[in-house]
Amino acid sequence: MAEDIDKIEEFESKETAHKLPVGWLMLFWGLIIWGAYYLYTYTPSLGGWSQEGQYQESIKK
Repeated sequence: MAEDIDKIEEFESKETAHKLPVGWLMLFWGLIIWGAYYLYTYTPSLGGWSQEGQYQESIKK
């Protein structure tokens, strides 16, 4: 009886057995794109933005 319960392969669809859902793939790639944008924007050596520069700009106004 335990052998019958362990045969999950019989109930699994073969065409979707190794594919991720589209929403998960969109989230995965979206996070990678967002991470690259964030890294470029808020890293002083890459994007040029710095907290001190932002502060100096706000003082000038």
